[in-house]
Amino acid sequence: MITDEIVFDQNRREPLLKPEIYQKKNAFFQEDITEDYEIINDLGRELIHRSRVSWSVTRHKFEQATLEYSAGNDLVSCESLMHNALDELERHKTQFPHKSFFYWEPDSFQFLLRSMSFAVLSGKPDALQTIVRMLGKNPQDNDDPLLSILLARLGYIGLPRLEHLGFPKVYQHLYDAIKGDGVSPTKEERQESLTQYLRGWYKGMKDCYWYNTHKKSVFVGYWAFEAALVTLLYDLDDSGYSHMLYYPKDLVAHARSQGYTSLFPMSTPKHYIAFPNEAAPVEGVWQCNLTDEEVSLKKGERLPSKTENENEHKLFWVSE
Repeated sequence: MITDEIVFDQNRREPLLKPEIYQKKNAFFQEDITEDYEIINDLGRELIHRSRVSWSVTRHKFEQATLEYSAGNDLVSCESLMHNALDELERHKTQFPHKSFFYWEPDSFQFLLRSMSFAVLSGKPDALQTIVRMLGKNPQDNDDPLLSILLARLGYIGLPRLEHLGFPKVYQHLYDAIKGDGVSPTKEERQESLTQYLRGWYKGMKDCYWYNTHKKSVFVGYWAFEAALVTLLYDLDDSGYSHMLYYPKDLVAHARSQGYTSLFPMSTPKHYIAFPNEAAPVEGVWQCNLTDEEVSLKKGERLPSKTENENEHKLFWVSE
């Protein structure tokens, strides 16, 4: 833990993070949460209360990893905390499989991007299955092309794409950095799109719950982890934007030094997303997005026909 203020000022990566705020937040994250887990595991309590406590614990793990990176702590420790956060997300989904993120809500969209980023930046591809199952399906149409393209790049094929973005003012430049094929846009054009994205990133996040928290005692840092995600997935040269605010350059350098780029996407096994009553495109075990149900199917056999759960949320299936 970084406690000396002079050392803190020298080492911190987030210039807005004050040492007293770091110490307060760090102490909070070190508190015993045994009682929280007791509530989560108490089947006699209301499901909605248990799931809310569970999500609070999970969110705090992501915030803790972000805080320690902001404070300038060593990258091995930060990576371990990112793994802890992703493990907590898996635990949350296992205990409450009906929970998902409706990406048409700004916080949920950003959290999905952050989760994917943590998986890639910390070299943890096995976390992606849970992240995909956390994705809420658009009940009225196909899905956001930014998410669909990123998932395909990560080895999860089949999320149907809309022609337009859900949040074009916020994510157009990020989308421009990933769209197209291996020839167009060029790497230089993708890099320029990320530069533009980083320039407008903070303003675009005004609808997220953590916007303006640097004015409060709950601040953990502002980081466009998704810019790092795209940099790694598309093997971009970040020298033109690595100096910019919000870009977690040290995590990118660490991921590259550890060889994590080899895990994504070329070495990533292909998984498929399919929908009720569709023919399975591959043989294997399929997991439902909103239940704990699994089915083993041969190629061409039909997935279960039920299209939604009791809350009228759309079902889909993901191959392991």
